[in-house]
Amino acid sequence: PYRLLRVLGEGGMATVWLAERTDQLQGRRFALKLPHGAWRRSGLAERMARERDILATLEHPNIARLYDAGVDTDGQPYLALEYVEGERIDAFAARHALSVPQRLQLFLQVARAVAYAHANLVVHRDLKPSNILVTAAGEVRLLDFGIAKLLEQGVADETALTREVGRALTPDYAAPEQIQVRSIGTAADVYALGVVLFELL
Repeated sequence: PYRLLRVLGEGGMATVWLAERTDQLQGRRFALKLPHGAWRRSGLAERMARERDILATLEHPNIARLYDAGVDTDGQPYLALEYVEGERIDAFAARHALSVPQRLQLFLQVARAVAYAHANLVVHRDLKPSNILVTAAGEVRLLDFGIAKLLEQGVADETALTREVGRALTPDYAAPEQIQVRSIGTAADVYALGVVLFELL
C-alpha cells in the first residue's frame, strides 16, 4: 500500500525509497526498504523478516522506528521505516564546525542507542557514519539493523543464512572478529563506535 517517490539510498542488500501510503494514512512519509532483484534465490526474504523482528523490539528515541513490514502481491518483502530527514554524523559535525564537546554530545546519543540495543540482546554489526543521521534539531537517529543478529547467550554465531548470502560488513569499521569470521558479541559494536569517535574527533 505504498507509492514510491524517490530513491533515498542503495546498499548491497536493498534500495531504500521515500514513500507514502496510498490508503487512509496519507501525509506520513516512510523510508521503504525493498530488496534487490535477487531476493528470491538469495535468502534475502528471510533476512528482511529477521530485520523486521529485530526492529519491532527496539523503541528508543535515537533508533529509527519500524512502522510496517510485509510481503507484496509478488511475494517481495518490504520494511516501512521512520523517514529521517538528516545528514550523516561526520558531515553534520563538519558542516556546522562543531566543537569537541558538541561532537561528544552527538556521540553520546549514539552510544545510548547502542547500549539500549545491547540491553535488548541486539548487536548492530555495521555501525558507521552513513548509518548515523543527525536531524536539523541535532537529534541522532541510528539506522539499518539489517545485518544485526539477536544475541543468544551473549554471542551471535554465524548462521546458515549469513554463510549463504555472505557477510555484510564495512571493512573500515569492522572489528577483527568480524573480519576473521569469528563469533560476534557486543564488543564488535564498541570497536565500531571507537572508529566513529576517532573520525569525529
